[in-house]
Amino acid sequence: MRRIIWKYFFVSIFVVTINQTGIIGLPLTVAQTRRQIRKPGPVDIQPGQPITISNPSIVSSTSAVTAPRERRNVGNFFTKLRGSRAITIAYIGGSITAGSGAGNPEKTSYRALVTDWLRRTWPQSEITELNAGIVNTGSLYGALRARRDCIAFKPDLVFVEFAVDDVNDEETPVKKAIEGLIRQLLIVPQPPEVIMLYAAGAKRNARIEWHDAIASHYSIPVINLEAKVWAEIDADRLKAQEFWARGSAPTDLGHKLYADTIIDFLRAQSNMTPTPIERSLPLPLVSDEMNYGEFKAIAEIWHDASWRIESNVDRRLPAKLLLSAKPGSQIEYYFEGTVLGLSYLKGPDGGMIDVLIDGKPAPAPLQKIDLYTGRRQFGTTILAGGLGPGEHKLTIRVSGQKNSRSSGNAIRLGYLLIGGQRPERL
Repeated sequence: MRRIIWKYFFVSIFVVTINQTGIIGLPLTVAQTRRQIRKPGPVDIQPGQPITISNPSIVSSTSAVTAPRERRNVGNFFTKLRGSRAITIAYIGGSITAGSGAGNPEKTSYRALVTDWLRRTWPQSEITELNAGIVNTGSLYGALRARRDCIAFKPDLVFVEFAVDDVNDEETPVKKAIEGLIRQLLIVPQPPEVIMLYAAGAKRNARIEWHDAIASHYSIPVINLEAKVWAEIDADRLKAQEFWARGSAPTDLGHKLYADTIIDFLRAQSNMTPTPIERSLPLPLVSDEMNYGEFKAIAEIWHDASWRIESNVDRRLPAKLLLSAKPGSQIEYYFEGTVLGLSYLKGPDGGMIDVLIDGKPAPAPLQKIDLYTGRRQFGTTILAGGLGPGEHKLTIRVSGQKNSRSSGNAIRLGYLLIGGQRPERL
């Protein structure tokens, strides 16, 4: 029987490792690759029934940079498959994991192709696919939603893919987010096997070095898809315009190349002696400040008559948005946490908001947010730590300023995103 949770590739394997001087890895052999939110309610999954799961309503590192650790393999996952167990495979990532560029994301995306191969190869197992890809979101948002969208479903294998969507963020916040995400995945009593995917940027700009510095520290195996793709392009065996549909979204041919590379990796891993599960985590390499994420629907916060409720159908946001277009309108909320963010709906009539923390302008990028864009789209802005411990006062105010191209001052707020350490939330 098959269960699907709808949520919101060639024999060579590429592994990047990090030392104190940067990337030193070239293509390696398979043998060398071995070695909080509020808690969601129960989800009753009926066999064969597709389910859509919508969003529910720094500490400085004390560890020194160490030599790259030998990567673990995912043999434990295949032991479960051979035991005919019910298996859950999670894909958490951005646009590419969500299926951008694919003609039919549920059939021709890399995610769908990999899951299909596993089901055909191990038909005796009941394999559930958890699609936790969200378009145009990077690892900062991924770390905050990891518990809600992935860990709560107790996956046996997790693919993490954010290297392309992280290109517009800064190095330290991205490293904090990837480290927080990995620590959340590995700290649970029965941790899943984790594989990092480094998809290909059309400008060779995927943040592979940043991600792999963290993956190496935790011995996480990786598949460097960008290296594979550009090797094919540089050798004139693949045309860039055939691989990418737009931006860094791969075509069906691109998704198939990703899937084939991942499948070859998994096929080789299936014959390995499983790496023992580590029962303790190393000290953080960069920070443990993104160890949990909590989502609070902003419409539930007290507000005056200058704000009103607007219905919403975008599953990445709550069913009710808080809307105001009156300059000076504001809401206040007290919270505990060192990581803070907002999700919202941008649009042609979007205005700007000023954000204050404890009565002072919030640090960038949260200080002033422009909600204008040419068409309606989901957005997030996240401050990846740095707030002191204890309670803080948040003020969100409709600014009198707006983008010159905007037709209005509309502010549509979705979730307040709160994070920090507090590992007991996991």
